[in-house]
Amino acid sequence: MGNNQYINRELSWLQFNARVLQEAEDESVPLIERLRFLGIFSNNLDEFFKVRYATIKRIDLAGKSAKSILGGIKASKLLEEITQIVIEQQSESLQVLHSIQEQLKDHNIYIINENQVSESQEAFIKNYFLSKVSPALVTIILNDLVDIPSLKDSAAYLAVKMVMKEEIPQQGISKLLNRHIHDKKYVLIEIPRSIDRFVVLPKEDGKQYIILLDDLIRFNLKTIFNIFEYESVTAHMIKITRDAELDIDSDLSKSFIEKITLSVQDRLKGDPVRFVYDMNIGEDTLAFLMGKMGIDSTDSIIPGGRYHNRRDYMNFPNLGNDKLLYPAIEPLPIKGLVLQGSLLGMIAKKDYLLYAPYQTFAYVVKFLREAALDPIVRSIKITIYRLAKISHIASSLINAVKNGKKSNCTNRA
Repeated sequence: MGNNQYINRELSWLQFNARVLQEAEDESVPLIERLRFLGIFSNNLDEFFKVRYATIKRIDLAGKSAKSILGGIKASKLLEEITQIVIEQQSESLQVLHSIQEQLKDHNIYIINENQVSESQEAFIKNYFLSKVSPALVTIILNDLVDIPSLKDSAAYLAVKMVMKEEIPQQGISKLLNRHIHDKKYVLIEIPRSIDRFVVLPKEDGKQYIILLDDLIRFNLKTIFNIFEYESVTAHMIKITRDAELDIDSDLSKSFIEKITLSVQDRLKGDPVRFVYDMNIGEDTLAFLMGKMGIDSTDSIIPGGRYHNRRDYMNFPNLGNDKLLYPAIEPLPIKGLVLQGSLLGMIAKKDYLLYAPYQTFAYVVKFLREAALDPIVRSIKITIYRLAKISHIASSLINAVKNGKKSNCTNRA
């Protein structure tokens, strides 16, 4: 660090995320809550690479060291250091996950893979695949494509390798039509986001079984590729994270809203900044994919476990076992403030202080709903952090705009 008095913020942030991982390791935390902390840890890393790592990579590609603003570390060195730290953290998170899964067995909860499916579970899994999963699958054969299709940011894919059987040409057909023995086909299967990642199987002998959607698809590979004659088929998970930093151009002819809109659209085709793969994938498959995707040494290439997108563990099913969760606490009301009356009228007479999450957030939503309707209100300005997918706050602000009010919202995500 030399004489620089500052600690690099990216490395500091990774240490913060390590403390999230410690919550997943903590034996005093309920088991399913520990899985959810693993999900938070993984989700945090995704966001880190999309913006923070992407910014450092841009600095490096521009040929700048930026030591003065990076805590005394060169951009190129910082990229290497980040990758090494993340590899170590990912390895630790895999050990934590394995430990939690073993402890879940003490509560008759078993997470199984495609090789552990029983005969009684097979019919359910095949029917589930045909009725729900198969119609949602996107499957792409890569061999004859010059460029690989643009992979979605942070989506999970199964990289499939089929080793084909030797084809014996029919009599009268040129031997040139005969394929080489062990011809290979490479395929990508996108794991659908529209289907729950954790498929809960019927109980057996008082035991609850769960199979991940990835393994359910692996179990049905023969069904997916039944038109091909192959000797073997293997599937390993990969994912990429794209540069999601916003680029706001200086074109004065465009409004700020137009610039933001275009910048957000560009996120869909941002350059890859991280490539995570199952460390057990074949070297030939890995080399083929990296060549097709243009992954190079300036990207963060991270060998991981069998499963990626562990952020989905934030939504791990509770299975009706409240003992494996933190006890639910009902939010308290605010004394003297009632949701049935006009909040604007009540706060005009007296100030109230809300302690979230100990007191119900419904007061805030009610306040914004009233403001969206009140003819006296001309504008609403708000700074918000991490909106929900279905956000009552956003809905209230949209309602205000439709009623002719100005709404200025700053998202501090």
